[in-house]
Amino acid sequence: MKRQEFLKSACTFGVCSCISLPFISSDILAKEKTPQSKDDWKLGFMQRRFAKLIEVMNSDLEQQQKEKLIEAIGRACAAENKESLMKYKNNPQAFLADTEKEWAEKTEYDKERNTIRIISKKADSCVCPFVDKTKTPKEFCNCSIGNLKETFETILGQKVEAKIEESILYGGQQCKFLISIS
Repeated sequence: MKRQEFLKSACTFGVCSCISLPFISSDILAKEKTPQSKDDWKLGFMQRRFAKLIEVMNSDLEQQQKEKLIEAIGRACAAENKESLMKYKNNPQAFLADTEKEWAEKTEYDKERNTIRIISKKADSCVCPFVDKTKTPKEFCNCSIGNLKETFETILGQKVEAKIEESILYGGQQCKFLISIS
């Protein structure tokens, strides 16, 4: 499987950042919903294998390669939702307002400093179904970094940087991100 195919299928099966979940097209979500069944064990199995994949990457890849790969997964996920993000083109305030309605406790857009801060609601677990916070290495949060970059670069039409200030995988009670606009 080629890298692009892997990234696309990874996002389709739930490797998506917190930020994009409210904006994923309903068509994608409808395909992913399955009724509770005798196959529920598969979620735990998938989470353990995914955690092992990240662990293997941690031991076999250099830090920069690992970050780039995980960030690319997040970017691919956001790119799949580019069409739904276009309604926010050049209007990050509307995107942030909708984000607050869906999952964020608070968002801040500081035009003078060219920064955006997003603080999720407190939660016991990461929203990504691939993640078991007791098993998944914290480095997987770089997926959210890639997703935020792609999302805000689409909305703003310019490069951004994103930073994790707090996350559930890092032991926090919520996720906090700082986006710096170039």
